[in-house]
Amino acid sequence: MRHIVAAALVAIACMTPGLLSGCSSQAVNVDARTTFLNADDMVAMTDQMAQAIVGDPFIAQASANAPLKIVIKPVVNETNEIIRDNRKELFVQRLRGLLASKQVLRNRFTWVMNREDFEKLRRQEFPEATLGPSEDRIQPDYALWAHFIADTSASRNRRSDTYLCQYKLTRLSGPEAGGTIWTGQYEVSKHIKKGLLD
Repeated sequence: MRHIVAAALVAIACMTPGLLSGCSSQAVNVDARTTFLNADDMVAMTDQMAQAIVGDPFIAQASANAPLKIVIKPVVNETNEIIRDNRKELFVQRLRGLLASKQVLRNRFTWVMNREDFEKLRRQEFPEATLGPSEDRIQPDYALWAHFIADTSASRNRRSDTYLCQYKLTRLSGPEAGGTIWTGQYEVSKHIKKGLLD
């Protein structure tokens, strides 16, 4: 994942309204030296997931009467690669940004700040005030999160990593709490000569 933060600036530049197709990946990661996920993958997978959410009939039905109240959760990482929290957030926050940039979708989703960040913000803005419970904030009905797993194969001369990256919209409350109303996945395999590994 080295260089992903710098490369993410390229990814964020792709988040212009109306463009779910994203940027061309030809100029990104052309000199890759690892089999790790990178900014090119982040752009491709979030573009793919945004298109899948927009076209999903269950999400369309669920959001027909009122916006879906969704909290963003970071990636659950079960790959062999250590992904720091700030980097994991990029993979779901860019997806949220793509959906929020579409005018036609703005009445279908309400994005709710997670409790930890909400409490931190309140303490910064009202350091001496007696504040009510955090439950007074908008309560999310769904969580948008991702689960990354990988299969690694290494020999004397080569290494390969096959990634399965699943995005899920999971119900948090009500009689169907814990159920997933939407899931989408991104798969990629990366191969490299072992001598070129960092």
